[in-house]
Amino acid sequence: MAIKSEIHFYGDGDCELVAENLLFRVHKNILVLSSAFFNGMFSAAQPSRDELITISQTGRTVARIELRDAANDIEKLLSFLYPNTFFEISWEDVENLLRLADKYIVETLTSACVAFLKRSYQDEPLRSLKLAETYSIATVYKESSKLVLDGFEHFFYDSNNLDKLSKQTQKKLKVSRQQYVEGLNKIFCVTVDRRFPPLATDHLRTKFEECVKDICTFPYQSPSYSWMKLHQVDCTRHFECREELRRLKTFIHEKIIAIFGCKYEPLAWARSTFDTTEPCYPFIELRDDYDY
Repeated sequence: MAIKSEIHFYGDGDCELVAENLLFRVHKNILVLSSAFFNGMFSAAQPSRDELITISQTGRTVARIELRDAANDIEKLLSFLYPNTFFEISWEDVENLLRLADKYIVETLTSACVAFLKRSYQDEPLRSLKLAETYSIATVYKESSKLVLDGFEHFFYDSNNLDKLSKQTQKKLKVSRQQYVEGLNKIFCVTVDRRFPPLATDHLRTKFEECVKDICTFPYQSPSYSWMKLHQVDCTRHFECREELRRLKTFIHEKIIAIFGCKYEPLAWARSTFDTTEPCYPFIELRDDYDY
């Protein structure tokens, strides 16, 4: 015999859901308005006599639907749908909630999970990337890839971290990483040969060369660190240095982009920080038009 749910068993409910021997008595209107899955079920099909349960106290009959999900998952789904209950999405259940939202076509739950990932992807970038790929969340995919690429060695030192990422995403990440390493080699070569940047001031050139040696020394610094170092070369003590940097700033920026072979962007939805400089990161995107 099914056990009544302590949270979602409503006396005036007109539909029953059973999951793992836990009984939920709920309202069709709530399910229909919230879920395209249940809307289609109740619109297209009439319950058979075997699916109707008589409530002994009132003599009413209600449909009983057996679900193959864990009772705890259905309880959380209903807690999200019903206005009288509330729970906060966390890393513990976001993956399951995305699965339920996808299975039962609950757009509001999908939106809530996406909002959580946007707020929290910096805490778990690799996990966010995996979920974003699985459920086609392009914005989260792009932003979490920035942090995964920035900590490439940390995330890919253990090959198990590649689990659940598609071969295509793995290839995109590895190609982007290779572009970065090749970019470091290129910028080192052109700087040593004094072909870049076209600086006339010896003191400023020395500053730039020191910066390039820092980012090109193995083990390599992260892309965001290298980007900031290259854009923060400064010499405030000499007027001619400041003027030359101001004049060449745009050219140097465009040349760095060309050398590294990809765009760099700051983090979207970045948390507030006391640092006045904004680091930029390489990224990959959730689309199929990459020619690798």
